[in-house]
Order: sequence, then C-alpha cells, then structure tokens
Amino acid sequence: MNSVLGRLVGGLPLALYAEIVSAANQPNFQPPVTRIAGENYDLHMLMMYVILAIFCVVYAVMFYSIYAHRKSAGHKVEQFHENTTVEIIWTVIPFVILIGMAWPATKTMIAFKDASSPDISYGELIPARPLTDAPLRHLDQRAFRLSELKGKWILLQLDEADCAAACSGKLYNMRQARLAQGREMERVERVWLILDEAPLETRLMREYDGMRMLRAAGSPLLAEFSPAGGVRDHIYLIDPLGNLMLRFPKNADPREMQKDLVRLLKISRIG
Repeated sequence: MNSVLGRLVGGLPLALYAEIVSAANQPNFQPPVTRIAGENYDLHMLMMYVILAIFCVVYAVMFYSIYAHRKSAGHKVEQFHENTTVEIIWTVIPFVILIGMAWPATKTMIAFKDASSPDISYGELIPARPLTDAPLRHLDQRAFRLSELKGKWILLQLDEADCAAACSGKLYNMRQARLAQGREMERVERVWLILDEAPLETRLMREYDGMRMLRAAGSPLLAEFSPAGGVRDHIYLIDPLGNLMLRFPKNADPREMQKDLVRLLKISRIG
C-alpha cells in the first residue's frame, strides 16, 4: 500500500510538469474567431514564413560557401572590401525585405485602430475570457458541461424557473435571433442556466424546444457572470472557443441581436 501511494505521490510532480510543458509548447496561436484576429494570425504566419525563407537562404549560401570555397580545395581568399556592387546588394536586399514586411504589418495595425466599421454595433463587448467548465444538470438530472457545445456560438441567459415576463422576453429574443440566421442557425445554440431547483412550466419546455435548460444552482460557473444590475438583465454570447465575449442589453431588440450575430458568423473562421 505504501509503495503504491509513494508511486502516486512521486508521479504527481511529473504529471503536473508535463501538463505545464505541453501548454507552454503549443506551436501556434489559437484559431482566430473574428476578422481582425484572422488578419493578425495571417500576419503572424506571413512573418514566420519570411523568417524561415531568410534562414534557409542564408544558411544554404553559408554552407555552400564553406564547402565549395574551402582552402583544402585550393581556393584563395577573396577580398570584397570596397567592392561597391557587393555593398549595394547587401544593403538593398535587407531594405526590400524590411519594406515588404512593414507594409502588411502597417495595414494590420491601422485596422486594429479603425473603429469606423466595427464588427459589433449593438451588443457590449467584454474582455474575452474562458468560462469555468463546471458541471451542470439537465432537467432530468443528467450531467452536462458547456464544453460539450465547444465549436458553437452560444446565446445564454440566467434566470429562475418561474420565468417572469423579463425572463420570457429573453427566451423569445434568443429564439428569434437564432431563427433569423436561416441556414446558419445550426451554428448557434441557446442555453438557459436555471438559478434554482423549482419546477419548470411544461409550456416553456414546449415553446422553447431545442434550448438547453440546465440547472445551475450552486454552480461555481455563476460567479463568472457578475455585471452591474445583476446577471438576469443580460443575454450573453460565448464564442466557439468557449470564451465569454459579449452581452446584449436589458430588453434587447432581437433584430439588432440578429445583425450582430450575422456579422460574427460571417467573419468567424470557426464555429
């Protein structure tokens, strides 16, 4: 028994270290979601390819020169000092490379600062952050986690089971905003986090069939939603990577919600 426990305790630091190393050694950025993020990702990849090409060319020339012009083969040292042609070439080539890299970088940086045509015009963008993947429960007590919807855009609201007028309005707005996406509606899921254990009206379950109605009473996930005015005042949007990124205002207009969703689905590279 002691030997088994010893192996478990001894292996724990190695497992933690492996997890940290794995996270730190991810080869690239996360997949971009928005247009600006996509441009930033493309710029990053372009610069990496340019650097790789320069590396390969420089080292290929260097190793070729070392091999083909080695002293043992009878070659004599060439003097390039004050050779105007060579000096112009090794000045012009880096300048051209610099301009070629600066042009797309400048365009992308200008796009970051340009707010004249924002992707979002109605909802309030909030600092994107991943949500705690805490366990939730279906109405029949089956376990569920939001990570099961990863890869989908999620419209989410929080309210009690008795679902007064404001709650019903949010459920209606979520349904209409999703239906308005037409052929793209399958990319959007609806979630209702129910804040208590009270029974739910059968009418609501029929009227909003297809919505994930999940018991969240006591879940640590609820601490992730703490805007001024209370969690019940907003409809939230979670991106396909599982990040909470946007909230719609109280008594939101479903037509305006629909417009924001259209923009996001159009520019999204995932989900």
